[in-house]
Order: sequence, then C-alpha cells, then structure tokens
Amino acid sequence: MFLGRLASVFSVPKDNPSLVIAQARTFSRQIPMMYAMVIVNSIALAWLHQDIAPDHLSIYIPAALVALSIYRTINHWRFGQREISGEIARKQLRATMVLAGVLGAVFAGRALSLFKYGDAYTKGQAVFFIGVTCMGILVCLMHLRAAALLLTVAVVGLTVPYLLMTGQTTYIVVAINLLIVTVAVLFVLSRYSSSFVELIANQDALKAAAEASRELSDRNERLANLDALTGLPNRRSFMAELDRRISEGEAENVAFAVGTIDLDGFKPINDIYGHVAGDRLLRAVGERIAQVERRVFVARLGGDEFGLIIPGDHGSGALKALGDRYCNTLRAPFELEDFTATIGGSIGFAKYPDAASTAEQLFEYADFALYSAKDTARGTTTVFSPEHRSSIDRSNRIRRELQVADLEEELAVHFQFIVDAWSGVPCGAEALARWNSPVLGRVPPGEFISAAEQTGLINRLTRIMLAKTLEAAKDWPGNLTVSFNLSARDIGYRNHILQLMDIVKASGFPTERLMFEVTESAVVHDLERASETLLLLKSLGVRIALDDFGVGYSSLSYVQALPLDRLKIDRSFVMQIEQSRKSHAVVQTVVDLCNNLRLDCVVEGVETEGQRDLLRQIGCTKIQGYLYHRPMASEDAVKFLRDIPELSRVA
Repeated sequence: MFLGRLASVFSVPKDNPSLVIAQARTFSRQIPMMYAMVIVNSIALAWLHQDIAPDHLSIYIPAALVALSIYRTINHWRFGQREISGEIARKQLRATMVLAGVLGAVFAGRALSLFKYGDAYTKGQAVFFIGVTCMGILVCLMHLRAAALLLTVAVVGLTVPYLLMTGQTTYIVVAINLLIVTVAVLFVLSRYSSSFVELIANQDALKAAAEASRELSDRNERLANLDALTGLPNRRSFMAELDRRISEGEAENVAFAVGTIDLDGFKPINDIYGHVAGDRLLRAVGERIAQVERRVFVARLGGDEFGLIIPGDHGSGALKALGDRYCNTLRAPFELEDFTATIGGSIGFAKYPDAASTAEQLFEYADFALYSAKDTARGTTTVFSPEHRSSIDRSNRIRRELQVADLEEELAVHFQFIVDAWSGVPCGAEALARWNSPVLGRVPPGEFISAAEQTGLINRLTRIMLAKTLEAAKDWPGNLTVSFNLSARDIGYRNHILQLMDIVKASGFPTERLMFEVTESAVVHDLERASETLLLLKSLGVRIALDDFGVGYSSLSYVQALPLDRLKIDRSFVMQIEQSRKSHAVVQTVVDLCNNLRLDCVVEGVETEGQRDLLRQIGCTKIQGYLYHRPMASEDAVKFLRDIPELSRVA
C-alpha cells in the first residue's frame, strides 16, 4: 500500500505535454551533475579496489558505466538544444526511468560485489559511495518522481537487505539509517516535485490566459479594422495602410496612387427598396470592386464610398484606364434576390508623390478629383491635376477672405426675371447673390456660396441677402413674385428659419409675393425635417418652389412629400430640347405633371428662340433665361420695371 501510494505520487504525467517537456528540459540541464557523480564514484571505487578485486569489477564494469554516462550526458545536451514535442519528451523520460532502474541496480550490485574484497575501511567506503550517489541522483531526479522511485527501489532495495543480512550491528544500523534517510528525502522531493508541477500548471494557465487575451485582442483588432457589412478593410484600416505606404514610399522611393469611388444612383435603391436591400447591394459592390484588380487595396470608407490604393508608378492615362474598368464593372446590373439594381460609380485618383506627400492631403485630393468627376461627368474617372490644385488654392483664398469680409457692405443682390412665355412681360424674378471682394474682385456665386457652406457662414450670408432682397423689391411695380434660394444648411436649422421669418415680418414685404426655392440636394438628407421646415415657412403665407427639378434620381418622391407650389425644370433638359426627343419628352411630362397637380411651372436656361417656340408648343407659360434677361443689379431692375407699361398699369 505504501509503495502503491508512492507510485501514484511519483507517476509520469500523460495528459500534460507542458509538464512533460518542462521535466525533460530541467532533467537535461541536471544530467551533467548526475552523471559526473556516477563517473567520479565509479572511478573512486575502482581505484580503491584495483589491487584486491577482479578486473571485471575494478576495470571493465566501471569503464562501461563511465562510457555510458558520457554518452548519456552528450545525448541529453543535444536533446536540450532543440525544440521538442510532448511525445518526444515523454519517450525520453520513459527511457530515463528505465535507465534509472537498470543503472541503479548495476551500480549498487557492482558496489556490493566489491564489498567482500575489502577490509572494514573499503567496505565502509563502498556503503558511503552507494548512499551519497543515491542521494545525489535523487536530487537530480527531483522533477521526475517515477525515475526517483525506481532508482530508490533499485539501489536501496538491494543495499538495505544486503546490509541487514550481514548480521553485523554496524551495517544493520547503517541499513536502517539509509532507509530512513531515503524515505525522508523522497517525501521532501515529493513536496518539491508537487510544487514544480503546480508551478508548471500555473504557467500553463497564465500562458492560456495570455493566449486567450491575445486572440481576443487580435479579434478586436480585426473587427476594428474591418467593415462589418462588406468584410473589406474599413476607413481606419485604409488610412493606416495609406500611412504605411507613404512611409515605405519615403524610404524606398516607391510611387502609388489613391482612389475614391462614390456610387451613382445608390440612394434611390435605399429609398425604394429599403436599407436591407441597400446593404445587400453594398456587399455585392464590395465583392465586385475587390475582383477588378487583385493587387489593389480596397476598403469601404463609409456609406456608398470606397477607397483604393494602387501600387506602382502609373501615368494619368493608365489610371484613367483602370478607373474605366471599375466604372464599367459598376455599370453592369446587380442581380439581387428581389430585384435587379442598375447603378454607376465615379472615381477620383491622386498620385503619390506627384499630388501630395501626406496621407491627409493625398486622400483630400483624390476626393476632390472624385467630386470633380461627379460635377462634370458622372460615371467617369478624374485624375488630380495641377489645374485642380489651382482650384483648391483659389477655394482656400476665397474661404479666408470670406471669413474677414464685411458682408453687409460687399454683398449685393441681382435679379433675373421670369417672363410670360407669350408676351415676354416679367411675372417674377429670382434673387441672386453677388460678392465684390476688395481683395479678390468679383467672385462667382458658385465659388463663394460653396465656401460659405464649408466655413459655416452660409446662414449669416442668407440672412443678409434676404434682407437686401426684400428691401430692393418691396417697391417694385406690379405684383411680381420674388424667388429666394435656400441652401441645405439653411433649412436644416429651425432657429435659423425662425430668424428668416422674423426678417420677412420686419420687412413689410407682401408674403404672398415671396417664394423660397430649395433644391433636391438640400432636402435629400432629411426629407422629414425639410418638410417640417418648409411648412413652418409656409405658415407666413409664402410659397415654396423645388429648383433644378429632374436632375435628381427620385424627384417625384419629393413632389409628394414636400409642400410645393412650383417646379422649376432644370436647364440641362432645355439645352437639348431641340435635338433630343428624350429631353422634349421629359419637359412635356413635367409640364403635364404640374398641370395635373396644379403646380406652377417655370423652365430655366432658355437661350434661343427655337427653345422658346418648342416650350410654347409643349404648354410652358413661364420661362427664365438669357434669351430675355441676364441678371441685373437691383437699381437697374427697378429702372427696367418702371419702363414696362403693363407693370406700371398694375402698380
């Protein structure tokens, strides 16, 4: 029972590879010490008995033990220098246990065989060598309990009975003492071995916890850098990769290009079929974009915008050709579960280091090229050029000057008249902002209004212009309607709208003659809020017009949702009306729509008599354009109106 308990305590672990490997490596480090004791004690016993014992006991067996010890030392040293698996370590430990028992029995048997050849001193020395060697080896085997137990059984199990059978009191006492000391050492070593096992278990637990933490960190890192919808790298990952490419480019003089893609026609899919369908479409777009060119780093930047990083030094022609491949890929219909989606995409490219040398500037320039493509020709590619840089520099100058400008003094209102299509007599006018900067000179409205929106000055500009417009038009003859444009930032803030209403009330201008114009782009982001804002304005008694009608993708939905009184047909349809049946049909359709919904209709951009004549045939009653009037200053507008007899009679 005692030996069985010891056997269970000093067992070889079978289900803990880490412990087995740790035992094998620790034992390999202690091997030189253990075999050094075997070698020294074997030689010492051989030397003491060289003249009194047979050669096989004093020469050959010791020589074999020494040779085996040297071989095992070298073998274990090599074993400790390489990576090993748990199975290899287990095999090595099993061999060590077997050798512990065999070599222990050989060493003890050889030492006891010499016992009868010496005198009392040599016999005492033999017993001493047996005990010292056994204790020393037990210490070396403290991490391998099974081997320690086998060695104890082999050495002490032979020595103690042999000494007891001598019948001599001295040897009997030595035998008992050796047994007691051995058992005590075994228990001490058992405790130490248990602590070693516990230490390895704790290390394993710490390693497992560290590995789990690392895996969790890696998973969080992946999630932080991947777009959850498409599985592509996200904006954060894109910018990090862009920084890395720039660092690489600076160090190794490597060129590359950055591209941004914005989908054309995605929002109507989202509005008509819902966000679930929109998400499916975005996933399909991501998959298709990623397959165009494998070497390109593709990311989803957010919404319906994607980013590209193209390795290599490409000329503008090569980038445009690559962009055309992406555009053509996006034009192909997407077959989704419930419907077929047909969209497009516009692309802007900026080259490193030609365009810029920082990630922020490079991305900004690619984005600028993208929106240049969307403004000039949707569904095409634009590469950032020196002309674009000049445009950006000018925009920056305009923004700076606008922020320090005396807008009350420098802003002026001009009017372009809307006329009766048959008589040519003005029936209204559109107010247009003009800015004459003392530094920049006359700045086109498209430039400074965009700059005002970017700098947050658009609301102040709107308030100033509304007051100037109402003041200039309040004494006009006749009942002419005055149209005033509102931007997206104007209708997005209720407090600002309330301020505009106060300006209208304070002006004394007849509200039934005032019409606020909004564009589809101004209401597209939040249709519900836009509708609330326009209803608030209408409570004054003013009217609402939807400007640039037909340019957007879902204008009919806005006609339904918004409290409109007028539609203004965009000039792009009028430009082609003499040559294009489609343009003619679109204008005819909108005019019929206005008649059916009892909405006022104005056609913009009329420049030729042929256009006017066709519009008359279609049934248009109000037109606006250079054929009749260019924008004129407010004082000129007053003089012009006073010279029109029909208006004077109305006044």
